[in-house]
Amino acid sequence: MAAASPISKARLEALSDGVYAVVLTLLVLELRLPPLPASSGSALDAALLALLPKALVWMLSFWVAALFWLAQGRVLRQSGEPDRIALLIELGHLALVTLLPFSSAVIGEHGDQVGAALLYSLHLALLAALSQLRVTRLLRHPELHAEAFDTPGIRVQARRGWIVLVCALAAVALAFVIPGWNMLAMLGALLHPPRPRGSSTASHRH
Repeated sequence: MAAASPISKARLEALSDGVYAVVLTLLVLELRLPPLPASSGSALDAALLALLPKALVWMLSFWVAALFWLAQGRVLRQSGEPDRIALLIELGHLALVTLLPFSSAVIGEHGDQVGAALLYSLHLALLAALSQLRVTRLLRHPELHAEAFDTPGIRVQARRGWIVLVCALAAVALAFVIPGWNMLAMLGALLHPPRPRGSSTASHRH
């Protein structure tokens, strides 16, 4: 087993919650209307319509960030105190999360360009890969388990993580073909693998 982490799981969870809270707030700052004539309803309607692509990006980014935050919470509840490798994975994941407002702003402004679509989809793919690495490592190292460890539950989490990663990689590939629209591939992340038959919601000790 790797050396123990210099910080506790409780501090790591607090840091993660703080980072996600700030990032989710920053995402909405891209939704700004330009200066408009004082009494021009048509100008306001046109400005709101022009803002629609950014609003869709905000919705996608907020949903994806929330998805990763929920996944992280499920895994941390199943984990004991982190070792140094787990800490590095979490810090790397949080570093990528802090970049989400930037990549969202780029695709919001230039969503029809390959570079912007590729940047955003690669960003999500890296987030998904680190999230999945966290789950896979937990499954393979029983010494990292919490005292009460739900094996069927974490396996469902692993399968769900693979779905998200495949969707993100599909978005990367589609960025070269249909930039902007490539992000529709992320809708596949709405799929939820069923819990194995015969499993219960109760935790299983290892």
